[in-house]
Amino acid sequence: MDTLKLVPRLELEQLSIGFGKKAILSGLTLAIKPGELIALAGPNGSGKTTLLKTIGGLLAPLAGAAMLDGRDTSLMDKREKALKISLLFQSATSDWGFTVEEMVNQGRFPHHGSVKRGAAQNTQTAALDKNIVEKAIRSAGLFGFEHRVVTELSGGEFQRVLIARAMAQGAGLLLLDEPANNLDPKYQYMVMSLVRSMTARGRVAIVSLHDLNLASLYADRVMLVGNGGLVAMGRPSEVLQAATLEAVFGIPLVIAPHVHDPHIQAVFPPLPDTPERPV
Repeated sequence: MDTLKLVPRLELEQLSIGFGKKAILSGLTLAIKPGELIALAGPNGSGKTTLLKTIGGLLAPLAGAAMLDGRDTSLMDKREKALKISLLFQSATSDWGFTVEEMVNQGRFPHHGSVKRGAAQNTQTAALDKNIVEKAIRSAGLFGFEHRVVTELSGGEFQRVLIARAMAQGAGLLLLDEPANNLDPKYQYMVMSLVRSMTARGRVAIVSLHDLNLASLYADRVMLVGNGGLVAMGRPSEVLQAATLEAVFGIPLVIAPHVHDPHIQAVFPPLPDTPERPV
C-alpha cells in the first residue's frame, strides 16, 4: 500500500514563526530523521498549531526555513505539498455527505494532477487507487464503514477516517494537531497506534499533544516549546522532567515510572487541595 518514493527528512533552520512582525517562536533549529514520531508539547498559545502550519507551508516563516528533502516547504506549489505533506488539524470537520470510502479516496487526488490519461492507464490507476484506499480503510479499523456517511460518525470514528485518508495520500511528512483531542481512551490508543504504524513505514510525524502520557507512550522524541522558543528536545525520559515541565506549564507535575514498564514515565497532576475522600 505504501506509496512513498523517498525517505523524508525534515530540517528546521533558524525557523521563526508568528504573525505580522510578532514572533511566537524563534530560532528553531533541529533535524528529524525518517521514521520518527515527534510529540510537540507546550502550553496553550505557545505556537504549536502555528508551527505545524508553517512547517506544512501554509504560513510563511518570519525567518529561516522548514526544509523537507532539501526543499523549502513555503516555496512548494499546492500539488507538491499535497504529495509530500499530510496535515490534520483538530478543527477538521465535514459538512458534506461523503461516504467513508469517498473521503479516504480524496487522499489519492494529488497523485493524478490534471494530466489526461488513456483509457488503459485510467483503468490501471483506478485499480491501484481502489487497492490503496481499501488497505487504508482496513488499517484504520474501518472495514464495514465504507458506505457510512461521515457526518453520522462519532468523533473517534471520523478521526480514523482522516488518518486513513492520510494513509491513502502516501505523503512522507505527517503533521497532526491534537489528533487524540476529545477522544475516549480507546480511541486515543487507536489513533496514536495508527500514527505509530505509519512512521514504522519510514514516514515522519509531528503530533501536537496536550496529553503528556500519550507523548511518553508513543513518541520517539518530545519537542517542548514555550516562552518563545524551544525549551527541550529529546527522548520522553529526558524531556518529561518535573522541573522542566513546571517551568513551562507553571504547575508542579508529578513524574513516576509507568506501573508496567519503569522505562516509561507517567505524568500526574498534583493532588487537589481538598479534604480527603472517604475510603
